[in-house]
Amino acid sequence: MQSTYKMNFTEELKKCVKCGTCRAHCPLFVEIKGEPGSPRGRLALIKQLHEGKIQPSKELAEIVYTCLLCKTCAVECPSGVISDEIILASRNYLNEVMDQPFIKGAILKGFLTRPGMLYACMTLAGLYQKVGLHSLLTKTKLYNLLPEKLNAATKIMPDVSKKPARSRIPTVTPAKGEKKFKVAYFIGCATNHIYPDVPVSGVEVLSQNGCEVVAVEGVKCCGMPHMAYGETDTAKELAKHNMEILLKDNYDAVICDCASCSSTFKEMYPHIFAEGTKEQEMAKTLAAKTFDISKFLVAKTGIKAGKKEQKIKVTYHDPCHLKRAQKVFKEPREVLKSIPGVEFVEMKNADRCCGSAGSFTVMHHDLSMKVLDKKIKGAQATKADFLATSCPTCTMQLSYGLKQAGSNAKVVHPVQLLAETYKD
Repeated sequence: MQSTYKMNFTEELKKCVKCGTCRAHCPLFVEIKGEPGSPRGRLALIKQLHEGKIQPSKELAEIVYTCLLCKTCAVECPSGVISDEIILASRNYLNEVMDQPFIKGAILKGFLTRPGMLYACMTLAGLYQKVGLHSLLTKTKLYNLLPEKLNAATKIMPDVSKKPARSRIPTVTPAKGEKKFKVAYFIGCATNHIYPDVPVSGVEVLSQNGCEVVAVEGVKCCGMPHMAYGETDTAKELAKHNMEILLKDNYDAVICDCASCSSTFKEMYPHIFAEGTKEQEMAKTLAAKTFDISKFLVAKTGIKAGKKEQKIKVTYHDPCHLKRAQKVFKEPREVLKSIPGVEFVEMKNADRCCGSAGSFTVMHHDLSMKVLDKKIKGAQATKADFLATSCPTCTMQLSYGLKQAGSNAKVVHPVQLLAETYKD
């Protein structure tokens, strides 16, 4: 078993001593309750595939793809098995040797590699919502007549009819007051089209805290969806493209407001290129410059909040790609606690996966909802007015869960609340 994803399968798979610690922490095993639904079970099957004892099959692919890639097993493993990376590498191998659905290729190699095509697609989605078709489907429950995965996507789909962030943010936003840093702001696909208020707020917050902010143009998708679905070669091309742009000027930092984007830059890019190559050196440079926005505010600029008070109660959900991948979890809380008038309350199991994992909520909807249910109960127990998080797919999932539970709590990014403090 070989893969273009850089991974020494033989040595890594030997590390698993089958102790089962991963089963106690995996959010999916609690729901599936079968060995193939545990990290240990998946690794055992991948080992057999690697050794040629079993062959690639749809049944095996289903098991390998029924994983949130939340990294909980990797963090908790006493033997240090990087299960999530083994899963990614095995997906890449299966993608290379098995026929893939046309729609998968159309999305990963089409829409998500061509910003213009993605913009057109989002424009059509916004039109679909504006003319009332989305409202009709949801109110009449007609979405139940749709195919299973389209049904799930229709139910969870948020409002995409707003102007994209890129059309609302100047290419260069000067620092307010003393200029401390010049930073590049990477606007991801989801925040650009679905949650544009997040980058708008992020740029404002950085400017207020002494940064000249350049909303870099010409970048494409970070490549995380491609990595998750085994399209490593496409992810490499996206990485090369983005690195050329983000490293062209001597920025002090590259800022992301999406946990998945910053995790891809910091963790994935250095892994997918061979040692000693020009591309890996570029990836290492970008990784060192990349910051989640909350991390940058706390570690570099310090947080200067405005004077406007907000008498609200706020709790926080840790995105997997932020806490476990980047070990960033104190900083978003510090941002929230810096806001005048905010009462911060910690929720139980704040770092437990919400079940979104990008498209997992569509591809394995029922299972995803079971994981989400536990998260929503934890959030509701805090009686918070706002549930903050730092990932757009988590925002989408949590917003849907709260709505289904009849809650009026809103899901926001920490910088959205901080930006409000600067308004008159």
